[in-house]
Amino acid sequence: MGICTDSATTYLRRLGYNAVRHPREGIQPLDLIGKQDGEIKYLGGLDQLITNAPGPLPTITRDQVAADIQGQTSSKLDLAIGLTVLQSVLASLGGNVGVKAGYKSTRTIQFVFSKVLTDSVRPLDVGRYLKAGVVDEDNLILQQYVLGNGHLFVLTRTVKTNKFTVQAESAKGVPASLDVPAIQGVASGNLTIDTSANAGGTVSYEGAKNLVFGFECFEVGVVDGMLSLTSAKSGAVALSDDAPHAVASSLLSDGALVDLR
Repeated sequence: MGICTDSATTYLRRLGYNAVRHPREGIQPLDLIGKQDGEIKYLGGLDQLITNAPGPLPTITRDQVAADIQGQTSSKLDLAIGLTVLQSVLASLGGNVGVKAGYKSTRTIQFVFSKVLTDSVRPLDVGRYLKAGVVDEDNLILQQYVLGNGHLFVLTRTVKTNKFTVQAESAKGVPASLDVPAIQGVASGNLTIDTSANAGGTVSYEGAKNLVFGFECFEVGVVDGMLSLTSAKSGAVALSDDAPHAVASSLLSDGALVDLR
């Protein structure tokens, strides 16, 4: 089945994550997102699928060092796509937009991830919560995205950082020559810019708040009348502008593997 697979949504795939198209605050584990007719929307929280909660929601473990992604790089993005992501990051961090002028000789950029933290829940805890709860069969979200023509996902892990480092490469495959004054012009009281590694085409942008830029999730389905979970492939789902915003073995009941292509 078709899904959106443009570079802006798949650049974290090899690191095992789905991308938040425009990194921002307010996205956390146990959030629900839905995909229907090619559109992906933020829908609410996991507890809204249950009429009589079996107990407290699964515990979210917050602000753990994301060792698996520290120092890693994203895939290379064409300049136009990469700058779209970067400008969104800078706006969310409180900087001025208009960084494009500093990257005139650049063909591709990639992100280098450091100071990355993760918030997560254990998928098995989510599975137990859903299995023990009473499903709200009249819930319109359940009807549309699980029982209807759509897909429902629950976030189980998010990754966030307040520092985005960008490596720029020219058409010749060497570090790009950057216009440092133009890049420094996007700085503000909330955003600092480190151009000390400019000779290597590298600039770091750091703000005061952490932005979520990637996540892992599970698809929620129904097998034999019970809610079930299947893990989602990295790069298979991407959060877009309207969210405060990835496929494997069943956690609640037996079922075929789901493969979103």
